[in-house]
Formats: sequence, C-alpha cells, structure tokens
Amino acid sequence: MINRVLFCLYVLYCCEVGLFLFVFPWTRLWEQNVLLDYYPYLRALFLNNFFRGGVSGLGVANLVLGGWEIAHFRDYFRKA
Repeated sequence: MINRVLFCLYVLYCCEVGLFLFVFPWTRLWEQNVLLDYYPYLRALFLNNFFRGGVSGLGVANLVLGGWEIAHFRDYFRKA
C-alpha cells in the first residue's frame, strides 16, 4: 500500500516539475529575477531563447517520464 502512495507522489512530482519547467521560462517572473539583478552577466544567458528552450525541454522530459510511469503502473505492481 505504501509503495503505491509513494509511486503516486513520484508521478505527481514528475508532472508538477515538468509543467513548471515547461511554462516558467516564458513568464515575466523569469525575466524579473533577483538573481539577474545581482549577477547581470547571467542575464544574457538566462534570457536567451535557446536556454529557455533547453529548460522547457527538461520540462517536457519530466512530463514524458511521468506519463511513462503512469502507463506502466500496472506492470510495476504486478511484479512486486
């Protein structure tokens, strides 16, 4: 029973982090970051569309991982 709860929490975590990483680089909060105020030489890197796309790509990878885990939910607990 506890394994199923932990599995569900893991899947929710993957989906939540994936959605956050997919959307957040394209919001205004990404551009108005305190880190960019303290380290202005990072601004060019963080505001680069290729870097934002890379972060969004990590988000897509997390979403795919969460979907794959959901699709193989029965197989994981059938063996255990």
